[in-house]
Amino acid sequence: MKRMLPAAAAAVVLGSLTLATAQPGAAPSPAAAKAFAKGNCNLCHAVPGIDVATKDESCTGCHIWIRDTSRDPAKRETAMQYFPLWERYEKNVASYLEVPSLSAAMARLEPAWIESYLADPHDVRPGLPEGMPRFGLDAADRAAIAQAFATHTATVDKTPKPTKKNLDKGKAKLVTSGCTACHGFGAAVPASPGIAMAPDLAHVRARMSPDMTVAWIMDPRKIAPSSTMMSFGVSLDDAVAIRDYLFLADPEWTDPPPPTADPQPTKDPVTWAQVEERVFGKICAHCHMDPSLPANQGRRGPGNAGGFGFPETGIHLQSPEGIRPHAEKIGPALLRRRQEAQRDTVQRGQQPKSLTRPEKPGMPLGLPPLPDEDISLVLGWIEQGMPE
Repeated sequence: MKRMLPAAAAAVVLGSLTLATAQPGAAPSPAAAKAFAKGNCNLCHAVPGIDVATKDESCTGCHIWIRDTSRDPAKRETAMQYFPLWERYEKNVASYLEVPSLSAAMARLEPAWIESYLADPHDVRPGLPEGMPRFGLDAADRAAIAQAFATHTATVDKTPKPTKKNLDKGKAKLVTSGCTACHGFGAAVPASPGIAMAPDLAHVRARMSPDMTVAWIMDPRKIAPSSTMMSFGVSLDDAVAIRDYLFLADPEWTDPPPPTADPQPTKDPVTWAQVEERVFGKICAHCHMDPSLPANQGRRGPGNAGGFGFPETGIHLQSPEGIRPHAEKIGPALLRRRQEAQRDTVQRGQQPKSLTRPEKPGMPLGLPPLPDEDISLVLGWIEQGMPE
């Protein structure tokens, strides 16, 4: 999908694709820099001390580029001349258009939580369909990234220990202070109306220290200027009460529903055009690119060439010829993602279910599982000999 004309032409036609400058902040240690690079963290996030990816290389940058181009009639008309599938891109690009600020996360989140989260990510923002992918980082990589977080943690004032005496007051202040306009707290306090980027506040007790939580409630941008959360003028006493509620109250979680029986291969005749449009060209081609296609300019994508901490696979999924040698792996990967969804893509008010992670993650990485009808379509096409 990306860079389907020379970069120089794209820059003229659709806007600048120049390399962004390094993000403010202390440069990470060599071990952390290596781990951030191994996980390709800069494809979505601005990593302090590290250059961000060019827009045509970046997942988020490319998606924003497509969205913004589609909103400009002149640029959209030109794009449609250069990109035969432009209308498909506009329809399909709905994820990773906005991602959390890594500098704000580094200023406030507990490094120990980051280390465990990288090993076993779960859905803390249930309003978003996408989530943090499961990366192929080893224990040393995760520890190095956690240490980088530790060096950026803001210093905040000490506060009283959380007490249950504040639960009633804290719940009331959570609502009257405006927190629930963006956030929910488990199923106990729904967001109204809620915004997609706002984390479920039931995760705060694991992600942040009690002292940091109070400081963050009072003035997020004092802790991290890049924060998208603003100050609402909450007093110290009220911030402490809200914090105590978040740390000690029952979130009244609901459980995500278990997956239904695995979808079975459709018995209806399936063509390559059908599975290409609905699955392989829509989703899989982002990462599993065929370098022989002129539009890809020799690029293979992280699912083929290796990326996000995972080794090279040599798998491209843009033609039946590329799929046939690996067809037996595709169904299991899609079905694993259905299981992972109980932890990775829960709905508001649901507690991510603890899972035993298989060695290999399900697909698509970081995104919701395919609809069962699409999985059935792919399984049926494979069972039918993958006709072209």
